[in-house]
Amino acid sequence: MAPCLLPARPRAAAKPRRAFTLIELLVVISIIALLIGILLPVLGSARHSARSMVCLSNIRQLEMAHFSYLQDNRYRLIEANLSHGGITHGSHEPWFETLARDYLGVRDADGFGDATRSPLDDSPHWGPSPDGAPIPGAPAAQRRVTSYGINEFLDATIVPWGPAGPASPAPFRGYAYDQVPRPSQTVHFHLMATTGDFAGADHAHVSGWFTHPKPSFRARQQAGVGMVSGNPGGRHDGTWGNDHVSNYSFLDGHAAALTFSEVLTDVDENLFDPRSAR
Repeated sequence: MAPCLLPARPRAAAKPRRAFTLIELLVVISIIALLIGILLPVLGSARHSARSMVCLSNIRQLEMAHFSYLQDNRYRLIEANLSHGGITHGSHEPWFETLARDYLGVRDADGFGDATRSPLDDSPHWGPSPDGAPIPGAPAAQRRVTSYGINEFLDATIVPWGPAGPASPAPFRGYAYDQVPRPSQTVHFHLMATTGDFAGADHAHVSGWFTHPKPSFRARQQAGVGMVSGNPGGRHDGTWGNDHVSNYSFLDGHAAALTFSEVLTDVDENLFDPRSAR
């Protein structure tokens, strides 16, 4: 019997491929650009917030290390030794070097570990020499070695005045921990300015801020008063920088991000001078 041959099924016509039109492509690109524009500031803000939290952790670590230092040194407070002019204050080493090496155990080939350098710190003066930009008024080889400074009122060598005020008998040899009336309301460590004469120092001269018509303007020349809020430049009107946020640690061991107006108003209302710390 002859095989039954079925007629071949006709092939379906191929569907034409549909490409994006120019308008559709432009719409897609516009949407992507809009999403990027929305997300980038959010991501940038999240990254800055994360860096601020690491910085806050650093300054608190340094404060906790200082508690151990106090116990080993009869509750005498640690001292600074890096001047903004490059002149040391004695034979002791800078406060952050002692804490980083002896109490945090973090010293690396380039300095004293991440605990002494804030991730918010973009100073051009980081070294060691010959790397980094020279610091104004400092020896040619001096570079920035810490992001953090010590409150001069808690330093036995550079303390400007004691409990009785400017007329107190000289020399005042500084506070011991148990002589500070309100440790939880007395700033100990703070961020340093990233540029200028104080970029290589381990302390600021807070007493000079009180007498300036705009204390926050003078402060930003020595300290990083706006590093957390992300605006270290600030306004130049009568309220310059009062709302700018920075990280501070306190003598009792806690740390906080505070506006400048929360830490200093004037010589009688501030969190630096132990006799007026509110």
